[in-house]
Amino acid sequence: MLNDASQEWEIRCDLAAAYRLIAHFGMDDLISTHLSARLPGKTHRFLLNPYGMMFDEITASSLVVVDPDGHAIQKEDEAKISNAGFTIHSAVQWRVMMPNA
Repeated sequence: MLNDASQEWEIRCDLAAAYRLIAHFGMDDLISTHLSARLPGKTHRFLLNPYGMMFDEITASSLVVVDPDGHAIQKEDEAKISNAGFTIHSAVQWRVMMPNA
């Protein structure tokens, strides 16, 4: 079984690949669409793309870890995310994490 750090890296790679595939097949719309993935662990954290990056530019290491309040957990001084993307994905990820809430 993978530890949380290994799982996080695997999720980062999968999500970055999804962004690049969407770009490859022409299903992106510049910077206004978002994908997200919940991270393992007991805390509510998920990955979002950094604001302003094109889908074909996104890598596993460029994805931003976000907390439930919309704050970047890492790279706080440089990470920017879309408020609209956060609002929608936070609600979805919270519902997935807490199905009976």
